[in-house]
Order: sequence, then C-alpha cells, then structure tokens
Amino acid sequence: MINKSTPILHVENVEPGLKFWTERFGFKTTVQVPEGDHIGFAAIDNGTVELMYQTYEGMKDAGPLSKAAEQGPSFIFMEVPDIHAIRNALRQTEIVLDIHDTPYGAKEIVAKEPGGHYVIFAQLSDQTNQ
Repeated sequence: MINKSTPILHVENVEPGLKFWTERFGFKTTVQVPEGDHIGFAAIDNGTVELMYQTYEGMKDAGPLSKAAEQGPSFIFMEVPDIHAIRNALRQTEIVLDIHDTPYGAKEIVAKEPGGHYVIFAQLSDQTNQ
C-alpha cells in the first residue's frame, strides 16, 4: 500500500542543506522550485535515499501545517556501511554525539545539518541486521 517515504525538512533557506548533502554525500538535485531569488523547494537523492527541503515561507499558506512545519527540528535515522567515512565527511559540521556504541549493537554519530535537523548515522553490526 505504501511505495515510498521521504522526509520533508522545513528550513529558512534550502541552499545550505542542498550543499551539505550534495558535496559531502553525493546526493543529486532531482527537483528544484524557485521562490523569488532563491530555492523554495528541492528534492535530492543518492539513488537509495531521497530527502526534500522546503522553506517556511513556502508553507505559509498551508493552514495549520505552516505552524507545524516551524516546530521542528526533525530527526533522521540513516544506516551507513562505514561510520568512520561518515565522520570524515562531517568535518566542519556540528557533531552532537560523536561515534558511540548503542545498546542495540550499532555504532552511531549524530550531527546537525545546516537547517538545524538532527541526522543519526548508524553502522549496524551483523547481529543488528539479522
């Protein structure tokens, strides 16, 4: 019944988030909608994962959803094959929790992307994947 799920991250400015994902993790922009002299909405993906960004301004006419969009931040959980490669890619990024072991057997690092949302990168152990 459900084919796909994509988080929409609401932000003041779309451009810093796009730069974060495209330059560090190889995402490509697949949809881009202008909003005056800047980007109001964009979708990016890396072939496996898709993310969307939309400005708060773009949500202003969405009734009760406009206030909800501003309540963030969001938390995104992403499985990765190499936590140390992720740590290297996160240079000059705010690290909220550096690499640590979790009770469920994963190694995780938590960073804040430019829009203020939290990204939890997790390298799952073989036992966690079973």
